[in-house]
Amino acid sequence: MPGSRHDPSSADDGVDVLFDARHIRQSGIGTYIRTQIPHLERVTADRGLTLAVLTDADSVSAVQDGTRVLTASPDGAAMYTAAEQRVWQHALDACRPRALWAPHYPFPLALLRPRDRAVRLFTTVHDTLHLEDAALSNQGRARRAYAAAMLRLDARRAATVFTPSDATARRLGETTRAARVLVTPIPVDDVWFATEGLPDPGVGQPYLLYVGNVKRHKNLVLLLEAFTRISANIPHRLVIAGGGETLRTADDRVGRIVAELGTRVEVTGQVPFDRLRALVAGADLLIMPSLYEGAGLPPLEAMASRTAVLASDIPVLRETCGDGAEFFDPHDSGALGQLLIRLCGDDDARRGLAERGFAHVTRRQAGIDPAAAATRICSGLETSR
Repeated sequence: MPGSRHDPSSADDGVDVLFDARHIRQSGIGTYIRTQIPHLERVTADRGLTLAVLTDADSVSAVQDGTRVLTASPDGAAMYTAAEQRVWQHALDACRPRALWAPHYPFPLALLRPRDRAVRLFTTVHDTLHLEDAALSNQGRARRAYAAAMLRLDARRAATVFTPSDATARRLGETTRAARVLVTPIPVDDVWFATEGLPDPGVGQPYLLYVGNVKRHKNLVLLLEAFTRISANIPHRLVIAGGGETLRTADDRVGRIVAELGTRVEVTGQVPFDRLRALVAGADLLIMPSLYEGAGLPPLEAMASRTAVLASDIPVLRETCGDGAEFFDPHDSGALGQLLIRLCGDDDARRGLAERGFAHVTRRQAGIDPAAAATRICSGLETSR
């Protein structure tokens, strides 16, 4: 797409919609932002509305002609900081939007100013992890209090709060009494359905795959314990993609077990996107042992790649994976180990599970309106004219 580098701070008029795209290079929220921008551009253009995206200097997204680009000030402000609040204040002053879409939960406090009370806020709450118990969230009391305050403001002030799953919407309602919530499931990027011409994954066959970080709620310890139990009974190695340096910081149990398993485990760290696709497509099984998720895209990406999926039996993954995965108790490493032995030793069962997964993700994809959030935002602006 051609890029527009026009900065709306120099414009005489305001814009209809300002979308915060600063975190486009991150893994989870970045995928969400990249998915939403083209739909937002199409819907605003179809309805004669103007759009600006807020970016850091080194993360400007390719946008359509007519989409304005506003560089954040201060540049590079981290999430959950006072600097991030100054970014939003500067952006509101610079382009005077009628609507602001913040794709993560911190509330822009500048919207409490009298001059900005008419700005319609739309926010995306991917999960409520920061409200959960410290043993799960690994967040201290101060951070949990911050999250609670921000989410209460979102619930009170936002025209709509978008969530990626019914499970997250229910939890948000329980904790904040948010009423104006719209569930907008995230589609799988079409590229995951194309498995031809991928590079060599760069690991020995056969292998099992875990994709994600090693924060406590991801429950990687359970998978490692299960693999330790049964590694002598299967030829597979375990590949951990995305862990990287956090193996030494997020959960010290992970690093210890990985060291004990030696060459049976490979930790790739962050990998280029094409290699990640190759790793997912080449795995015999993708395992997602999470205790908590907001939605859970890796199982769906694996299903689209025709890779069989094992997922923890928690409500959000039941919702996301449907009948396309086999489920296991995320507190029972022995049961997971037995499931791994059965599927690693039965090619037909594994192929059948992969076929079920592909059928599920294909049906799910057909039932999702990827422009639902953009449509809600623009419809609200049209009715307020």
